[in-house]
Amino acid sequence: MKIAIIGKGRVATHMSRALQKAQHEVIMCGGKKRTQQVPEDTDVVIISIKDDAISSVSQEFAYSNALIVHTSGSVAMDAIPSKRRGVFYPMQTFSLERDINFREVPMFLEASSDEAMDTLKALAESISDKHYLLNSEQRKYLHLAAVLSCNFVNHLMALSYDVLKEQDIPFETLFPLIDETISKIRSMAPADAQTGPAIRWDEKVMDKHVDMLTNPMHKEIYQLLSQSIHEKALSK
Repeated sequence: MKIAIIGKGRVATHMSRALQKAQHEVIMCGGKKRTQQVPEDTDVVIISIKDDAISSVSQEFAYSNALIVHTSGSVAMDAIPSKRRGVFYPMQTFSLERDINFREVPMFLEASSDEAMDTLKALAESISDKHYLLNSEQRKYLHLAAVLSCNFVNHLMALSYDVLKEQDIPFETLFPLIDETISKIRSMAPADAQTGPAIRWDEKVMDKHVDMLTNPMHKEIYQLLSQSIHEKALSK
């Protein structure tokens, strides 16, 4: 297919590489003259920009014959005014300096018609081994779960990194623990895999940890997470 990608960020860059590898013709467009860069015979226009700009930018392509889609997990499909519209959401964390095996990236699709969905399915299957059909309401909750399990967890690891750096302890000493934590939840529910002082409410250990943290916000994060872990255990 002939694909135009609007945007040049992390998602757009990785998607462009995957589509080109799958032998699609890809044009990356940006700037104020982006509509002029999209050929008339383009099959799909993929808008991959920040969420709050999707609606206004997609209006520029309202009269295009191409299928217009965006790549956001939290923006509804109806943000695109075109009759032929959809969502082409790759759920993964992307960094420009790291290569991604796109065949392992799950694609979440939504489309305005069966014809549009057939096009998105074909496009998804050309770059990924997994694709799922979700409506905008479902995808909104998927994105929430993704933020909790990826962005929040990564931030906690960043805090761990700082704690160890201050004590001149290599961060790599945590790698086996992190690897086993992720490995366990592939075969058991995360709540069943939970360990640590909060689940048994070991107040002496937890109070000591809070005292060791110097940032008041980090103290609060530790306390709130500990309370949440314990309440989750009690609810079982």
